[in-house]
Amino acid sequence: MAERTLDQGSVSIPMEETKLHGGAPQEAPLLTHLKKVENHITEAQRFSHLPRRSAVDLEFNELSYTIREGPWWRRRAQYNYNINNYHFSCLLGYKALLKCLSGRFNSRELIGIMGPSGAGKSTLMNILAGYRETGMKGQILVNGRPRDLRTFRKMSCYIMQDDMLLPHLTTREAMMVSAHLKLSESVQVKKELVDEILTALGLLDCSQTRTNSLSGGQCKRLAIALELVNNPPVMFFDEPTSGLDSASCFQVVSLMKSLAQGGRTIICTIHQPSAKLFEMFDKLYILSQGQCIYKGTVPYLIPYLKNLGLHCPTYHNPADFIIEVASGEYGDLNPVLFEAVQGGLCSEEGKKNSKDKSDSSCHSQCHSDTGTLEKHSFATSTFTQFRILFKRTFITICRDTVLTHLRVMSHLCIGVLIGLLYLKIGNDASKVFNNTGFLFFSMLFLMFAALMPTVLTFPLEMSVFVREHLNYWYSLKAYYLAKTMADVPFQVICPIMYCSIVYWMTEQPPEVGRYLLFMALSTSTALVAQSLGLLIGAASTSLQVATFVGPVTAIPVLLFSGFFVNFDTIPKYLQWSSYVSYVRYGFEGVILSIYGMNRTELECPGLVCKFQKPEEVLQLLDVEDAKLYVDFMVLGVFFLVLRLATYLVLRYKVKSER
Repeated sequence: MAERTLDQGSVSIPMEETKLHGGAPQEAPLLTHLKKVENHITEAQRFSHLPRRSAVDLEFNELSYTIREGPWWRRRAQYNYNINNYHFSCLLGYKALLKCLSGRFNSRELIGIMGPSGAGKSTLMNILAGYRETGMKGQILVNGRPRDLRTFRKMSCYIMQDDMLLPHLTTREAMMVSAHLKLSESVQVKKELVDEILTALGLLDCSQTRTNSLSGGQCKRLAIALELVNNPPVMFFDEPTSGLDSASCFQVVSLMKSLAQGGRTIICTIHQPSAKLFEMFDKLYILSQGQCIYKGTVPYLIPYLKNLGLHCPTYHNPADFIIEVASGEYGDLNPVLFEAVQGGLCSEEGKKNSKDKSDSSCHSQCHSDTGTLEKHSFATSTFTQFRILFKRTFITICRDTVLTHLRVMSHLCIGVLIGLLYLKIGNDASKVFNNTGFLFFSMLFLMFAALMPTVLTFPLEMSVFVREHLNYWYSLKAYYLAKTMADVPFQVICPIMYCSIVYWMTEQPPEVGRYLLFMALSTSTALVAQSLGLLIGAASTSLQVATFVGPVTAIPVLLFSGFFVNFDTIPKYLQWSSYVSYVRYGFEGVILSIYGMNRTELECPGLVCKFQKPEEVLQLLDVEDAKLYVDFMVLGVFFLVLRLATYLVLRYKVKSER
């Protein structure tokens, strides 16, 4: 049958089919006559619901990349050096990771970037994908035009080595979120598209399985499926076979090969593939010490090395051989390989291989249309992104046993325990110190219960957010609003449950107004603590830093809260610290709501009670002149300032990623 020409705009994924001829099962002796199925990709299966996208060719010229190294005072002097008649200059204190790289990656090709550890494979991928900009020199062209990064990010996707997936969503839920964020089609079309992708990638049977229960190969295919929803013409894969067994590796590489045959440009880094996987690549780009030692097709690699006097042993994997050569196992041959590439020994074969592609009229037409089809904006509005992300975050929080179930149980259990410990002391004039201790501990518990879980929020999900945001799923403000607003209901319900238990068990004043004020101040303090936790988590560089800084910041906040030391007792040069302690305003407001507002005298079980009059308690704690509305206003200002600061920190971290 004549081979059918695939439309560049259509998406196709070739599917392998194995049929058993003859319905009856065969006898065991006949198993010796079975032949291994040939490793090839059959004709493509078309997707009818994926959006049409233009083909993209990627080209880079004289690409170099340097990073800072050592203290800042060593980064002033400049030194020059030559490599194979090419002149380089670099500042002392800076390290060159990539040096003068050039190449061209065409559509309908599966390109493998190879090299020993530290050769610069991931660095080159990050630069081509737009994840790194600072320190880069050279030119990157998309279809012959200078790359516009925002446009390119929308037409490409980056699938990282570690599968960054939310653990509490099912496969279908994760796919539907991706479809809702990336497409503006009807819900029915999105469902049909998701079913097609899940079927093609072999994930339909586990569509109702949560992602934390998927195998390594299924997680990798799901990561690919999530990005395939909007049919990106350029796909980057960082070590896609890392941690997978041979069968899963073959499935993933076969999938990438079929994606390339569907009209896409597939670029991946790969570390020592088997011979079976190695032959599936259309083009290789091999690095060593930040420079290219080979660029061309797989069949041309052995003759190319043979021309340079490097003979690959018989029955030896060519991928292993070239890595051994680059690693210096046969001597330092890198200068010879560098000079051969710079001398153009690879270019003749590359030109011969790409001649047919450049002559295609459909190919040139796609190039001319690329600039008009892509836009800077997201596929959905900010409100739609917020709605979808709010629903996803809310579902995740409800299913999270640590963040939600334990938090609810801790508030209930601690509330009952505190109620039993301070049982019926609220109206006893002889136990005023115990009651103020109970009120302060309530602020302390609600602060830590809100602070510590949210400290972990951004460090645990930062990798997922960075992948989705840089792959142009949604804007930062939509994610931040959804992430923070989805947790507010839980952060309000938990303090209300705690306050409702302890307030009545400790026999505080049985007045609805005082009870509501006590709950409102407790909830406000918890919300401010949650905001501080989000800021610490967003600003921390790692999970360990966040869990250490969180409790440490609580020490001065509690120390200057007004319970341990009165304001007048604090030295004047430290009194300013009391104003930045948000627990001070919560504790001050709670004291006013319990002992202020013209409360009647407390009961005195003995003959004399020093604090029978509530005004004396206010004077002792130095809050007789405080105003409740001021406490609420200051807590509100803390809440808004900390939330805004968290957003700015996240924005800075996203920009610093590049």
